[in-house]
Amino acid sequence: MLDGLFVTPAVTAITEALTSAAVPADGRLAIVGDARIAAALTASLGPGRDVTPIGLPPRAAKKLPRHLPDTSSLEPGSLAALVGVGVATDEAWAETLRAWVRAVRDGGAIVFVDRGHAHEASRRALCAGLCELEQRRAGRSVITSGLVTHL
Repeated sequence: MLDGLFVTPAVTAITEALTSAAVPADGRLAIVGDARIAAALTASLGPGRDVTPIGLPPRAAKKLPRHLPDTSSLEPGSLAALVGVGVATDEAWAETLRAWVRAVRDGGAIVFVDRGHAHEASRRALCAGLCELEQRRAGRSVITSGLVTHL
């Protein structure tokens, strides 16, 4: 019950970021690393949205259909947007972001959800080549979004 109190503001900020990035309603969306956000975002976007949860713990993956273990099985450029959790504290962030950028189409959006570390999330987004960065706060969470450009 209390989980909804903490997830709802983050999901609202993520939805705002996706809207601001003009992610099409029929575009495929992936959520990496957080089952609660994946379930809440899937519910808030409606049943017609193609949402793929990725990299969840085995117990959580059983509850969400079409779960993938990682982004390697995704076709390059097959996603309209990707929402990822914890990139600002990930030691292997460069490889993680490289895989995420590969999976998102040109002009698509990547949204980071982190606890604090706003400056580090912005720096890593810029290093990954994202443009038109935006940041939102949702409680202790920082939502950083940017557009993918394949040059």
